[in-house]
Amino acid sequence: MNVEVENLPNCLASLRVELPPERVTQEWNEVVKDFRQVARIPGFRPGKAPQNVVESKFRKEIQEELTRKLVSASTKEAIREKGLRVLSVSNVEDVEFTPERSMRFTATIITAPEFELPEYKGIHVKVPPFDVSNDEVSAALERLRERHATFSDLETGVFEREAFGVINFETTANGQPLLEAIPDAPKRLASANDLWIKLQDDSVLPGFADAVAGMAAGERREFDLKVPDDFPAKSLTGQVLHFQVELKSLKRMELPELNDEFAGQVAEGVNLDELRTRLRDRVAEQKAQEVERAKRDQIVDYLNERVECELPQSYVKEETRRIMSEIVEQNQLRGVSEETLRESGKEILNVASRSAKDRLKTSFILARIGEREKIEVTAQELKRRLETLAAQYGMSYEKVRAEFEKKGAISQLIEEIQVGKVLDFLTSNANVETSSITEVKG
Repeated sequence: MNVEVENLPNCLASLRVELPPERVTQEWNEVVKDFRQVARIPGFRPGKAPQNVVESKFRKEIQEELTRKLVSASTKEAIREKGLRVLSVSNVEDVEFTPERSMRFTATIITAPEFELPEYKGIHVKVPPFDVSNDEVSAALERLRERHATFSDLETGVFEREAFGVINFETTANGQPLLEAIPDAPKRLASANDLWIKLQDDSVLPGFADAVAGMAAGERREFDLKVPDDFPAKSLTGQVLHFQVELKSLKRMELPELNDEFAGQVAEGVNLDELRTRLRDRVAEQKAQEVERAKRDQIVDYLNERVECELPQSYVKEETRRIMSEIVEQNQLRGVSEETLRESGKEILNVASRSAKDRLKTSFILARIGEREKIEVTAQELKRRLETLAAQYGMSYEKVRAEFEKKGAISQLIEEIQVGKVLDFLTSNANVETSSITEVKG
C-alpha cells in the first residue's frame, strides 16, 4: 500500500492511498464468495452459482461493497502507518479502479491540532485558605437561624436596608402598562401583589431600594427609574419605567434562640455543640471543593496561555452551537423572551465562539497530557460512573448503559472521565501556595 499525506490548514489532511492489485483481487474474491452464499440465481442452488455468473449479475453491488471495505480498512491502516492523530474522516473521493485492478482514493481527514506541550508538572497555583474560622461557623449558624426565622408585623418604623416588607407595585412605560408597552419585558417587573422583599440593592430593579427606603407602612410612592445598559433584558435597557408602590406592611424577623432546642430542630438528636461541629465540617468540605476548583481553573488557564494552535473549524462550529443552546436555555429559565434573545444573537454567538475555542483547546491539551502520561480509563471506572448516573436518574445500571450505547455517548463519557483523571494528576503535581481569597480572585 502506498500512502501520501498532504497537510492542509484548519487541522485537515489529505490521504492519497493506492492499493496493489493483489490486495484488491484478494478482497474482490472474498466479497464475491460472500455474495455466492446468499445469491438466488435461477437454475442454481444457493451457494452453487459459478463465480463468473455471480460477478456478472451483481457487479455493481460487489464493487460498492468492495469499495466500502477497502476504503475503511486501508484508511485506518494508512493512519496507523503515518502515526496521525485523527479525529474523524471528513470525506472520501476520487475512488478509482485501474485496468490492472489496483485501487486509488483520496480521504480528507480531520486531525488533532499539533502543538508543543509546556511544562505541566509543578504548575504554581494560589488557593484559598483551608482553615475554617470560628467566624465562618458563626456565619453559617446565622444563615440557619434566618432560614428558621418567624415574622411579625412591625407597627412603627420605616423601610430600611436589610429590612423586610410586603409591597404592591405596578409599572408603566410611556404611559402604558409595562407588558402592553414592551410585551417581552420580564413579567416580574410588570406588577406584584403581596410581594415579600428584603430591601437590598438587587430588589426588583437597580435603584428601587433607594426609591422606597424610608417608606412607612401604608405609604404610597411614585417614581421613575432608568433601566441600566447592562440589564439582562435588552429591550428594556435605557427605558424609563414609572413605578407606583404601596408598602402594605413592615415585617420584623424574629430569630430563634441559639441553643440546644434550636439545634435539635435543625438536625434531630444533636445539641448546639454538635451542630457547630457539623457546620464546621460542612464549611471545610465546601472550602475543599473551592480549593480544587481554584487549582483546576488556574491550571487550565496556565496551559491555555502557553499553547497556540489551530483548531478544526467543524469542531469549533459544533461546540459553538452547543454552547449557544446552553446560553439560550439558561436565559429562557431566567425569563428572557425569545425576541430579546434574537436581538442579542450576535453577542451570544461571539460569547459562544470564544468559549467553544477555549473548551476545545483545553480538551486537546489535556488529552495530549493523558497520552504522554499513559492515563487511561479502566472498565471498572466506566462502570462506576454509569452506576453513579443510574443512581441519580433512579434507573438500573443496565438501562443507563444501554441508553448511552444507543446514543453513541460511551466514548464521550470515557473522555470526561479521562479529563478528570488528567486534572487530578496535574493538581496532585502542582506547586500549591495558600493565600487570601482576595489574592486568589485578584
